[in-house]
Amino acid sequence: MAIPTECKMPDLSSLKPLLNTLFLQVFRGERGLSQKARRYRSNFVRLVDKALREYREARQCILAQIAEANRSPKDMAREGRIIYMVEFTNHIETCINAVSRLFRLLDRIKSEKESPTFPRELRRLVETKSEPVTNVRNAVEHIDEYIQKDEIAPGQPIMLALIKNDDGVAVLNYEIKFKELAMVLENMYEIAQYILTVKKIKVKPLV
Repeated sequence: MAIPTECKMPDLSSLKPLLNTLFLQVFRGERGLSQKARRYRSNFVRLVDKALREYREARQCILAQIAEANRSPKDMAREGRIIYMVEFTNHIETCINAVSRLFRLLDRIKSEKESPTFPRELRRLVETKSEPVTNVRNAVEHIDEYIQKDEIAPGQPIMLALIKNDDGVAVLNYEIKFKELAMVLENMYEIAQYILTVKKIKVKPLV
């Protein structure tokens, strides 16, 4: 298990939770949106908040692990050394799983005839990063099958772990950089802000 020496996860603490805004919008009424569009929107906003929360928790684990390395040998002898990276793996895995679900929801939102509007360019931008997220998520989801079929090469991580430069995570031969993941989260957050405006649009598929 790799132990970080530097935190290279961008700080996304400025992206505040959106659920309260969603609840307020629901309370005021959502005329103009189909029932399906409202449900998609609610789940999208919830998953954006979930993904960001898990990302921040994962980042905090890295910071805590770096601080742990700076403790005195006397403190470690008295209290033992604490390993935060298992919790990091759990949080970053949940984050990536939520982001993968957001990509699928995005497809459903844009195919619904009456959906809240958001810029097409923003959708194109976020979709450029769907492949690494999907590859990592699928590898994690099906790791037991890889083990059962003896398809794991020596040295390949079987759970999400930091890559060599501490600037991303990998499982098997798939990886995603923290900067890429942070960009996706920022873009998903921006889309969530747009769809909370309750302006509807007749969504046409990309050509």
